[in-house]
Amino acid sequence: MVVSQNPLLGIAANRYVPYKKITFMRKLIILILITLVFNSCVTRKGYLKFDSVVPGIEPKVFAKNIIGKGNMYIGYCAFNKTGTEFYFAVTDKDWGTSRICKISANNPSKVDTLFFVDKMWEGEPFINFDGDKMFFTSILPPKENQPWHSDFYCVQKTDSGWSKPTLLKAPLNSTASEWHISSTKNGILYFGSERGTNRLKADLYRAIPENGQYKNVEKLPYPINTEFNDCDPLIAPDESFLIFHSDRPGGYGAHDLYVCFRNKKNEWTSPKNMGPSINTQGWEMAPSLSPDGKYLFFTCRKDFQTLEASKIFWVNIKILDKFK
Repeated sequence: MVVSQNPLLGIAANRYVPYKKITFMRKLIILILITLVFNSCVTRKGYLKFDSVVPGIEPKVFAKNIIGKGNMYIGYCAFNKTGTEFYFAVTDKDWGTSRICKISANNPSKVDTLFFVDKMWEGEPFINFDGDKMFFTSILPPKENQPWHSDFYCVQKTDSGWSKPTLLKAPLNSTASEWHISSTKNGILYFGSERGTNRLKADLYRAIPENGQYKNVEKLPYPINTEFNDCDPLIAPDESFLIFHSDRPGGYGAHDLYVCFRNKKNEWTSPKNMGPSINTQGWEMAPSLSPDGKYLFFTCRKDFQTLEASKIFWVNIKILDKFK
């Protein structure tokens, strides 16, 4: 830096050089932020390698040339953080068995079956926003004169795959059956549970972490919960909307998908049926999101017991706009 003999010019020179440095730093910071945002968007779109023909606001079968072939009973899906691993459950005509399977974008024809706890019934996988935890449901056989019931388990992501499963503690699990867990970005859990109800008549619950622990659960209010089966919650990462299935009267079939939103008072709006473009005469269930939140996935099954293959559908998340 050259400093003039003129005191006034010297002051100007000393001011000018730091300003250039500050401007450069600002540009560098902006460039870094843009790069981070861009990479975040790109790295969550690996699901397009399974099906690059994206839907609009009319649902279509997902990856029909990969997992949609044949008479498979598939449903309840989840992606890893980048979208390059696709997890889904395979059941049977009676829903008597369920197994979690995985395919990878680099070799989608190879199906891996994951046995975490039990070889007869594991399903309903959910991977959190950070991609480091997978929750799933397992039905264990009856013991000591106790009927069967389902519990939540969790596995952690490791360098070599998934860790050994951990049984979630009460109050997330109970002596009743728990079904289909979902989580916000900050770890608030939503799930279905039959506690306090008849078998196969679940209600929806919410649990807020306290220092990493879940000490209390709260039952969601009416009209989200009813006397009917209200289950399979999908909570938005920012908790702005909730999608679930229900067999309440007034639907199109056995179980329909409903959606409600957080209003300005931080209260839930009344659930709205998602209409005939989503719901059929059968079972619509298992809502989930693509890693970038742009697409809604759900399962369509003809009936609880059926000889017709079930499918996973996807639709642009903009379909929610008409229900707000």
